[in-house]
Amino acid sequence: MTVVRFGSIVSLSLCLFWLGCVPPETQVEGGGGGGQTASGGSGGQTGTGGSGASGGQSGSGGTSATGGGPATGGSSASGGSAGAGGRAGAGGTTASGGATDAGGTRAAGGKEGSGGAQASGGAKATGGARATGGATGTAGTRSTGGAAGSGGAAGGSTGTGGAAGGGSGSCSISVSSKGPSSKIATVGIVEWSTTLANPSQAEIVYTLDNAASSVLNTGGRAPVDLSQKNYRTLLLGLKPSSSYTFHIEVTSSGGDTCKSGEYTITTGALSGAPKITRNASKPAAQANGFVITCMGINGSNGSSAGTQAYIIDADGAVVWVAASPAACSRARMDYEGANMWMMALNAQNTGGEMRYVSMDGQTGQNNVSGLSKSHHDFTVLQNGVIATMLWAGSGSDPESDLVERDAAGKITTLFRIGSKVYAGGPSVLGGGGNTYHANSLLYHEADSSYTIGDRNPNVFVKVSRSGQPQWQFGGNCNGAPAPKCASASWSANHGHHLLDDGKFLFFSNGPFMSGGTPSQALEFTLNTSGATMSATQVKAYKSSSNSHSDSLGDAQRLPNGNTLVIFSNNGLIQELDPSWNVVQTLSATTFGYAEWRATMYGPPER
Repeated sequence: MTVVRFGSIVSLSLCLFWLGCVPPETQVEGGGGGGQTASGGSGGQTGTGGSGASGGQSGSGGTSATGGGPATGGSSASGGSAGAGGRAGAGGTTASGGATDAGGTRAAGGKEGSGGAQASGGAKATGGARATGGATGTAGTRSTGGAAGSGGAAGGSTGTGGAAGGGSGSCSISVSSKGPSSKIATVGIVEWSTTLANPSQAEIVYTLDNAASSVLNTGGRAPVDLSQKNYRTLLLGLKPSSSYTFHIEVTSSGGDTCKSGEYTITTGALSGAPKITRNASKPAAQANGFVITCMGINGSNGSSAGTQAYIIDADGAVVWVAASPAACSRARMDYEGANMWMMALNAQNTGGEMRYVSMDGQTGQNNVSGLSKSHHDFTVLQNGVIATMLWAGSGSDPESDLVERDAAGKITTLFRIGSKVYAGGPSVLGGGGNTYHANSLLYHEADSSYTIGDRNPNVFVKVSRSGQPQWQFGGNCNGAPAPKCASASWSANHGHHLLDDGKFLFFSNGPFMSGGTPSQALEFTLNTSGATMSATQVKAYKSSSNSHSDSLGDAQRLPNGNTLVIFSNNGLIQELDPSWNVVQTLSATTFGYAEWRATMYGPPER
């Protein structure tokens, strides 16, 4: 699969001692014009339908347009049954081609694209001054203005099928089906084809209709996997019960381009979506994007808070939802953005579950084989690989195995997360004084390594994929297996984010069962370049309400310098600007870990 990434969220979890912790619509592009032979009025020197002109329902140049035989705007030149090259584009203000000279019932070619001030194919000559039809219109099977196009000043010097044109030759794009997924009503599914030879890249550009000026999520660009049958493409991040306009852009290996007319798609309501309250104090300062999370657990008793994994857009709207395991700690799209994976927290080592569902909700698997001992967190790698931690023994807080599962289902154990990586610490679950409660995990592609957090010894470690410790931050540095270690003090940790510049953010829960002690997001600068390692604290942030989350919790640096902090048990997500001032707040009953993404396509941000 070819992944096109457009646009530019580390997380993990504190565990609780109590918890299970259209008929085909064809738009003809290219030489925009008056029809296959279209005489009796010109589409221009080579006759263009304009940026997107169409001949209308029957695309005629006139009932019996003069200047040629029965001059037509194309063999049946239409952008569809209503000849749309756009939403309501016309083949001319009154587009006449004869006595009443209709360019079509309302020959559509663009939003208000005209075939000319009085575009006609006869007495008033088609093509008009600059015969255009709209943004992307069409005019006929091969859209030409006639052999030499006459009857008008000019339809355009070289005639194209749209602003983006049809490249050096004509092409067509046909949409065979479009509509919302039957499983997740906010996911649009479009299938289409093109006559453009050797397409090498394509995308669907979609826009929310009639969006208010205050709306942040107004659409997106969906990359097309050209290996998919019928170029099947998902439109993601759509709001419920909303109408969107979209068009398709294709580029060939030779550099030719083709752009379709405009189409519409309407989403449905989302069933089972949780209620989210958004308070945006500085919406202009937000890092527009999406937050992926799930329900987490109830902080008061550790029970499951619900069974939904979902996505929240920049306006606080839930734009995707699917059933998750109970007590879900993490939901995350795979590296290619094709499937949503999710897992049960399983903090008490009593039985976990990992599952996935395709983003259109059509396929998936519950209780993925070999992962019933998984707990807390997972991360994603290229080619559909996911990595997670499996409890390696029974009872409370044993060591764990770090495993990778490939897209075919093969599970490989990389190394044991235990005494050979770092020393354990005291357990709040009764496991003893030298125990392991690994609870957060990230993969770093640049050097093929993992960072792992453990709440018992208050530690983070960076380990190569082969299991060699590279450095340790926090915990006990005396006799640490890692060659470098920097001391620091905090009480319990969960989600984290290691940046390329050495900045390290993580969520510190504070003492267990101490509701009066605020949880914090901590930021340090780590210097690991020399023979030794140092850590300098940059920031300690707590919410104005002194929120305390005994389990889970997360922190992530966003591309614009903002920071996302998740107080999971409290159901509080805050986005902070670079000065750590609140930009927006999202509230719900509870949250799991959370992951911010700039777009719903391609690799994750962390």
